[in-house]
Formats: sequence, structure tokens, C-alpha cells
Amino acid sequence: MSLHSATVVALVLCLGWTINTQQESLLSPSISADPGLEIPQGHSAKFVCTSPVEYDTFCLEKGSTTIMNKKNDLPSQKQAIFHLGPVNEDTAGSYQCLYEKESKWSQRSKTLELKVTSEDVTHTSDPVPGVTSGPTLQSYKVWNDVRMALAGVVLLVLGAIIGEAWYNQ
Repeated sequence: MSLHSATVVALVLCLGWTINTQQESLLSPSISADPGLEIPQGHSAKFVCTSPVEYDTFCLEKGSTTIMNKKNDLPSQKQAIFHLGPVNEDTAGSYQCLYEKESKWSQRSKTLELKVTSEDVTHTSDPVPGVTSGPTLQSYKVWNDVRMALAGVVLLVLGAIIGEAWYNQ
């Protein structure tokens, strides 16, 4: 066997081994938490799992238990979002995600530790973000009444000026 033939055979074997290795294991996904890893009790959180390739199904695990699955509905989708909430002490723990593609499962992502603080925000915060509470709305009503009265006075003065100009002609 010549040196050229041996080199070609070695390259083919290495290429075949590399392709076979890539087919056997899928790369692990990334995981992130929004708005962060420390959530006040009563708030909502979400985990965003992103795979390096398109996926068929994503799983979110707490500890070693699968708590949610999400099937891919779009052909080019590489991300799954899992919503949790409102959170409590039972929600705290270690979370990981993994994905399935063509009946093969990826490695697990890194572990994120979700902490739930004891501050109960269900009664102290605004129920809808961006909407203020009653006393603040009342002060807006008072200021709007003042503005409407001022606009009425301006219209009355303008009407008097126009009326006087019309009378003088």
C-alpha cells in the first residue's frame, strides 16, 4: 500500500468516526432565567432554553423530574420558553433543560438554582404592571379637572375677544 493510499484511508476513517460521534450525542442547550434567579414569592418567572440546533421537544427538569415539555411547532425554532408562576417556596430548586431531536436526547444544560424570597408581593404590588393604584388615579382625576376648568376659562376669554371684535365691525 502506498503512502498516498494509506493517508486517504486514514482520512476516511477519521471522517467517519467524527460523523458517527456527532450523530450519537447532541450538544447541550443553554438555559437562562427571566427576570433572574431570585424571585419574590407571588411573582412569575420564565426559563428560556436554547438549543444549538432545531429541536423536536424540549424538557424542563426540576432536580431529576421532568416538570414541563414543549414540542416544536416551527421548523426553524431553536428556543423554548417555560413560564412558572406565581412562584412559592415549592418552586425553588435546581432546574435544567434538555432537548430531543430525531429520537436522540441531548446532554443536560448547566444547572440554574432558582431562589424564592419570602416577600409576598401578591397583595402589596400592583396587580397589572404599569397600572397605578387607586389614590394615584384619584390625584390624576383632580389634576384633569383643574386642566378642564382652565381650558374652559381660556375658551370663555377667546369667545369674549371674538364677540367684541365682531360687535365693533
